[in-house]
Amino acid sequence: MKSYFKRLMRVFAVAALIPTIIVNAGDAIVFGVAGPLSGDNAEYGALWRRGIDIALEEINGQGGINGRKIEVIYEDSRSEPRQAANLAQKFVNDATILAELGDFTTNATWAASPIYQKGGLIQLAFNPSHPELTKGGDFVFQLCPTQTDQAKALSKVVTDRLRSRKVAILYLNTDFGKAVRDQVAEQLRSKGVEVVADDGYQPTDKDFRSQLTKVKSLNPDAIVLGSYYTDAAIIMKQAKDLGVKADYVASSSVHSPGLFAVGGDAVNGLITLSVFDFVDPTPTQSNFIAKYRAAYNNDEPNTFAVQAYDAIKLLAAAAKRADASGGITRRSLRDELAKTKDFAGASQRAITYGPTRQLADAQLFPVVARDGDFIPYEK
Repeated sequence: MKSYFKRLMRVFAVAALIPTIIVNAGDAIVFGVAGPLSGDNAEYGALWRRGIDIALEEINGQGGINGRKIEVIYEDSRSEPRQAANLAQKFVNDATILAELGDFTTNATWAASPIYQKGGLIQLAFNPSHPELTKGGDFVFQLCPTQTDQAKALSKVVTDRLRSRKVAILYLNTDFGKAVRDQVAEQLRSKGVEVVADDGYQPTDKDFRSQLTKVKSLNPDAIVLGSYYTDAAIIMKQAKDLGVKADYVASSSVHSPGLFAVGGDAVNGLITLSVFDFVDPTPTQSNFIAKYRAAYNNDEPNTFAVQAYDAIKLLAAAAKRADASGGITRRSLRDELAKTKDFAGASQRAITYGPTRQLADAQLFPVVARDGDFIPYEK
């Protein structure tokens, strides 16, 4: 019996070392993706695949990382915290997986973060924008500009361009939506703008008439939406029916062609933020835009696809550096990713990670929804 336990302990000891095994020459470099492949947010997962496919085609088409191809394993979290945590443990236990990309929502990301941190596996959350997203530990990275970054850009639009003095905020009653409300309200009040309402709604809500009727009675100059594109489109359709007269501004989470599919002409005039500089794009951005349009029937690129693309490219660049300096392990990949500086991305002109593993100098560009397209907002 004692010898059995000794053997068992040796097995556990070996298992504990699995995350540090170096990828051998010829082995694929494997990343896991946990996100919404089904359920209410499945359309975002589909957009992720588009960006990831373009990145993989580029990297593997050029020989991969010193001859090793990058492979991606997809798992469906449905952006549910419990499922995200289960998948985190699954990925951590799989020694072939060197990094994870996801999840879509802040809640799902946070549920999984402690597991990735304990397992020493990168969690690259490329879509969530909560300003405290990376608080889970030094293996947690963010790629989307935070709501602090976005609030500064949105408040500048509201005050400097729209000249609004009274603003209402409607927001998803989630960690994401509350971050939008808190950060935007703080920025606006610091500039002397009156926030006349800040009403939350549930992710399952489809009828916003009561909130909009209240907002209409307060007669704000502008309405800020902390929404995804589906609920933002429905809000604007119902606001139009109710005759709510105001300028509409929303976080970058609505920057998707899906906004027009749901909202039609009602979303015309909605101002949001883009990570693309359509006026003066970099070569990297122009390359992604051209490839995306060619691959997907001239669809316009969006925040969700381009950040997925950059997430793969960032990890590939970090893997190449790790390979050149001793070998690719979960730890060496994390360390090289943290050193990222002035990386020419498609979602940002230059990506540099600060000490909190968030973008050091995020860039955002105001765009306006107009007749099925987003165009630069130049007022």
